[in-house]
Amino acid sequence: MKRILVVLAAILLAGSAQAQEGKWWKRPRIAQALGLTAQQTADLEKIFAKSRPKIIDLKADLEKKQFAYQEAMTSDKVNRQEVAALIEAREQARAQLQKELSLMELDMRQVLTPEQREKAEALRAQLRQRIRDRRRMLRDAETEDEGGGAIAPPAAQSPRNAPRKSPPPNP
Repeated sequence: MKRILVVLAAILLAGSAQAQEGKWWKRPRIAQALGLTAQQTADLEKIFAKSRPKIIDLKADLEKKQFAYQEAMTSDKVNRQEVAALIEAREQARAQLQKELSLMELDMRQVLTPEQREKAEALRAQLRQRIRDRRRMLRDAETEDEGGGAIAPPAAQSPRNAPRKSPPPNP
């Protein structure tokens, strides 16, 4: 039981860290490591504020299309053509969202100096490694709790069925 609580706490902490990652330029450790100026911070905030409403709309559109697809797939009468159209619509919505996120990232990268971009990439690589390590640790803890047996995710939450979350914008 104690291990389960530790695992849940780690998951919650990881989730909150990822939620804070959205405005990476406001995180003191990152801002200091990159040596961001007040002007750069203001410029990054403007880019984010300009892009955010469209990103919110695109995420909502993707979620709606994902929901429509899931509903169609669980229907008693699955129409192949209808589902194919829903898949196409969902993937177009996902592509639009990714495009907007990428353009915001491009605009943000242009605010940084080449040296800052290099440092930002190194920080991002470190973060990815910490996330991989944390996931490995959680998997190992789950395996120990179950006496060596792996825990299978519920079907509704498997990676194939779960709605994709957008990655935080790159610095």
